[in-house]
Amino acid sequence: MYGLTRVDKIGLAALALFSMASVAGYATFGRHPALLATFPSSAGFFSVAFEVFARGHIIIAFTALAASLSARAGWGWIPGLVVAAGLSLGAELLGTTTGFPFSAYQYTELLGYRVAGLVPLLIPLSWFMIAFPSYVIANGMVDARFARWSIGALLLTTWDLTLDPAMSSLTRYWVWETPGPYYGMPLVNLAGWFATGVAIMAGFDLVGADEVARRIPVPLMETYYATVLALSLAMTLVGGYWGAVTATLAVLALVKGGQWWVAREAR
Repeated sequence: MYGLTRVDKIGLAALALFSMASVAGYATFGRHPALLATFPSSAGFFSVAFEVFARGHIIIAFTALAASLSARAGWGWIPGLVVAAGLSLGAELLGTTTGFPFSAYQYTELLGYRVAGLVPLLIPLSWFMIAFPSYVIANGMVDARFARWSIGALLLTTWDLTLDPAMSSLTRYWVWETPGPYYGMPLVNLAGWFATGVAIMAGFDLVGADEVARRIPVPLMETYYATVLALSLAMTLVGGYWGAVTATLAVLALVKGGQWWVAREAR
């Protein structure tokens, strides 16, 4: 299967299993906390479950990606990590202090230690773990630089179509100062994600990450992207947020259709 290594399989399996456990826990005790009375032994874990599952998902997803990239490109992916982490942290610190470019919001304590008391340390890792697969997929579709940046940023932003409803409405990992029309999220947030995504994609090119991207199988990154997306997608399904699910799948179908068209024209 497109050259999956043992490292790839272990990483994807660990991420998938952890995501399934997280969704199962949310669908039962998260959506129906009254069940804790039936299973009193679960009460202690439930009190910290939202911290464990969210942090664990980021750590496992990042580790799986790092292992796959290292196996194929050595340490060549590290400059890309520095770029994505630096730009995303800068954007998040700006956002949490000024409201630009995402609108005004604040993180809660659920994601752990916060840089300057504002942005959880895990957040820059989460940007990289979806930005780099998006970059590899975009690089596999088109050669034109700005088109690659735009497609990569679009894939990055698409993740937030379910991530934000799942993490700020169904749960409370961050809170919007002024709720917006998209499950509480201001629509300008999507513009902020896209702009930050374009900057990250350009930064990847600047540090030569395209050379690393050429060593990574596009189907592997598509599978990884889908596995990361599955958690927030499943949570919004469980929560009945059908608009978020539909919007996400529609954008992905559009990108996939474009990918097919480009491949056909190339042939």
